[in-house]
Amino acid sequence: MSTRSPIHRRWVALGAIPAAVALTAGLSSAASTGQGSGLRHRAVAMTTVTFMGDYTPAWPAQVPWNVAMSKGWFKDAGLNIVYNLPPTNAAPAQLVGVGKEDVTVSYTPDTLTAASKGLDVKALAAIWDRNVEGIETFDPGVKTPQQLSGKKVAIYDFPMAQLNWKTFSTHYGIKNVQMVSEGNYGVPILLAGKANAIDGAAGGELTDSQIRQHKKATFFVYNQANGIPNFYWFIIDANGSWLKKHSAAAKKFVAVMECATKWSAANPAQAAAIYYKTNLAAGSEQLALQGWKDIVGLETKPFVANKPTGYMDPSIWTSYLHFLTKAKFLTSSVNLSNVLTNNQYVPSSLPSNCASI
Repeated sequence: MSTRSPIHRRWVALGAIPAAVALTAGLSSAASTGQGSGLRHRAVAMTTVTFMGDYTPAWPAQVPWNVAMSKGWFKDAGLNIVYNLPPTNAAPAQLVGVGKEDVTVSYTPDTLTAASKGLDVKALAAIWDRNVEGIETFDPGVKTPQQLSGKKVAIYDFPMAQLNWKTFSTHYGIKNVQMVSEGNYGVPILLAGKANAIDGAAGGELTDSQIRQHKKATFFVYNQANGIPNFYWFIIDANGSWLKKHSAAAKKFVAVMECATKWSAANPAQAAAIYYKTNLAAGSEQLALQGWKDIVGLETKPFVANKPTGYMDPSIWTSYLHFLTKAKFLTSSVNLSNVLTNNQYVPSSLPSNCASI
């Protein structure tokens, strides 16, 4: 396994880390059987669903479905989950789009990229609305974004990171910055003083660096207030052909995911402990718990009030698609009517007991 911190950057399209993937995927797949959950599985017809996680190796954002698999909630809903982590971190939405996987958790830019390639990917529901990525620094002279002017800033080399930084820095008129490549993982660069600030994420670099430094970083999240258009950060995607045949299973899958996320947010210590036990290669229980808390802490409220959990506003998708198109992030057009599913898979309400879905 890499000698870098086990909490890695979500957006870096690295190759798989074989040892970590084999261990993590194997343990998670075993958890999906629901063995040892203590739950009573109802006598229902089972549907097998191949489910690819968003990122390799495992990281704290994956807490909810690890909890659901361990507690047997998918089984209770009649779903036999075959869980895998992606071979590369750009792969999930595209593998779903070509029918290699049934469902995944993805990110709006990845889903739209897959759709721009003509792949059959459908967005079912949001797990988390708000972005948890941004710019972090421990520099005492940087308390506002404008104070990054004249500083050394490390940004990842991949296109989305570059676009986010360009949009953020232009919004604030940040000038005379000495740009540094962030490589594969920015925390060592930040802590060694090779950069005053880095591109980071709650549950990833932000959590890792704060634990190592034993103090809070200043964090400018990439959100609308900081110049980045709203987009749905964590979403459930499905293959279109699979969806036509398994609409009921898709609704059950979304309901379990939303219920597990709600339970995990309300019970962070228990949830993080379950996640860590099934992902021993993913760091430590301290990293798991604090990373999960950091993510939950940024998900203060949904974009649209008084809507069911998981609801996605089509106008937010339209606005963000325009942003990506204008920035030439997407090389081909996307018809959103072929991607969005009009919230028909979003449950109207969630039960207090996730085993009863």
